[in-house]
Amino acid sequence: MPHSNAMRKSMILGQLYTNDITDKRILQAMADIPREPFLPENLRGAAYVDEDMDVGNGRYMMAPLTFAKLLDLAEITPSDRILNIGSLTGYSAAVLSRLGAQVVGIDSDTNAIIQARTHMQRLGITNVNLQPVSTMSDGYAMSAPYNVIVIQGAIGFVSEALGSQLAVGGRMVAVRNIASRADSPSGLGKGLLVTRTGHKLQYREHFDAACALLASFEQPSDFTF
Repeated sequence: MPHSNAMRKSMILGQLYTNDITDKRILQAMADIPREPFLPENLRGAAYVDEDMDVGNGRYMMAPLTFAKLLDLAEITPSDRILNIGSLTGYSAAVLSRLGAQVVGIDSDTNAIIQARTHMQRLGITNVNLQPVSTMSDGYAMSAPYNVIVIQGAIGFVSEALGSQLAVGGRMVAVRNIASRADSPSGLGKGLLVTRTGHKLQYREHFDAACALLASFEQPSDFTF
């Protein structure tokens, strides 16, 4: 697929590298995994544009640059066990499979999980375990703890259940939803790094980002970061 390869190279050089994404492992992983097959057919021609892709049912595939910035923030090592929340049809899990030792991908869309499993088979990826869940904000305790948790969307809070699944010294990354916008489902947000030190979670905001709020991560009225 020469056209796809050229678009991926353009994304790497034009969007990622020029925005200080220089980690060779991240650049290579995103160069290795084409985005088109993970999108509905009518969106494949726009697979590499720098914006979230509306895949239906209120769900979005995260823009390449936002995703890459989260990966950079997470500082993933080859021995890390990773939880990928909101994995949809598996693009993020496929990229993460190149960066860590083991990936657990979860989503509340069962059909997306079925498609994701097919994609992993097609790509020969064997270190990804994909599971449907009823509530994504609760994580996946069965395979916890995780060195890294990557949330594919904006969040309003981190549940106690999810926070407890992060290993000591672990990193959780997401986009923190700060304000909604009437003209956009993405709202305003910040790249968020959550780290565990002992029994405490530490929250630190980094880059500006706009990303749609992920189902079940709406902020409860009694929660503050």
